[in-house]
Amino acid sequence: MVTYSDLISAHPQKWKDAADDWAALAKYALNAANDVREQGAKPLADHWADEVGAAAAADFVKLANQLESAYDLLLSVKMVMEGMHTSLDTAMSIACQITDLSRAHDLPLGDDGMPLQCPAPNADADQQQAYREIVALREQALRQATEADEKTAAELNRLAGMVGVSDPDKALKEQYHASHVEMDMLAADIPKADTDPAVVRAWWNGLSEKQQHDMMRAEPVKLAQLDGIPESTKREMRGTDGKFDRVKMVEYALDNWDQDDPVDFGNNCTNFVSNALDHAGMQEKTSFWEGTRGDDTWMRGNPTGIHFPGFEQIDRSLGHSKTWAGAENQQSFMLRHGGEEVDRSQARPGDIIYYDQAGPNDGLKQGAAHHAAIVTAVMPDGEIKYTQHSDPYQNASLQGRLPAVEKAEGQQRVRIIRPHPDWY
Repeated sequence: MVTYSDLISAHPQKWKDAADDWAALAKYALNAANDVREQGAKPLADHWADEVGAAAAADFVKLANQLESAYDLLLSVKMVMEGMHTSLDTAMSIACQITDLSRAHDLPLGDDGMPLQCPAPNADADQQQAYREIVALREQALRQATEADEKTAAELNRLAGMVGVSDPDKALKEQYHASHVEMDMLAADIPKADTDPAVVRAWWNGLSEKQQHDMMRAEPVKLAQLDGIPESTKREMRGTDGKFDRVKMVEYALDNWDQDDPVDFGNNCTNFVSNALDHAGMQEKTSFWEGTRGDDTWMRGNPTGIHFPGFEQIDRSLGHSKTWAGAENQQSFMLRHGGEEVDRSQARPGDIIYYDQAGPNDGLKQGAAHHAAIVTAVMPDGEIKYTQHSDPYQNASLQGRLPAVEKAEGQQRVRIIRPHPDWY
């Protein structure tokens, strides 16, 4: 259990510095893995085809896999340390807010962060309210610091046992687990849903402007559900133009990432994005004459409901526009109708990620989008978490998973598109 004395003497920046060091090591390992594949394994496979050459190439592949696995595990450590830094940093801001409240309302604090005495029975209402806020904020700060401490210790101990992992697929699963641990720590940094709105307000006001901004990008759903968060903040997270609710879009993605979609297109990544947009209130763009076959619609139509072999795909097409479940069609449609492409550093929850095929791949058209996902969180250090179908992932790291995607499918151009529907 983290004590109040432990908290106010903590050094969050040391965790941030350590996270940056682990991130640098991870980048070094990934670059080395790519170099070994490109400069070692590939030339041998191309130009030395006998058994000796094949054995040498296999050794290079093994080394590259070890380095790639190291990248995933090192990045996992970085994620956990980032989570610890954020939790401690915000907890210390709460401690500063407690000190400010105690001074403003003449409630001296003990070493444990509790007021030395309760307000007198005849104390004014403001002092009594300040006392309640101090007690609740102290509980929040110690709870989040303790949870972060326990989760960090457990995850780092678990990752220490993975040092010998050389299977990139296994290491990637460990990275996905670490991503969820980081998100769990951030979730604990936010007051519980039944917290007194006055305490929530005091908590929010105790955060710096940057910390507020970071929370809005990392946990928009939880923040939007809290009474006491300013309505202007909630409106900014939901989208100020009122065209669709970005928080509801993220909420749908987080709640349905591993659920069956209403209609299965086989590869359901873009269909999942459309369903999330529909849930968030984006209005369909219809055409009375052309319906779902129109080139400039985003809509559901009227499938026949007839089922027999070979007709299912036709029926799905009758029921949905080409932009509903096709990544390239949807991306082009959104950009034609008010959408903007934003830099990764400007991404925020409710944006859409598209993968454009940039490198050669026999099964994918070069230059076209072939995959779509939803930005569901952005970490304080700018790392993007996304949620998708086909395959289903919740709050996976874009930075963490992209190298594996490019190894399997070739170089990708990742585009972040922010919809601004202009048809209504």
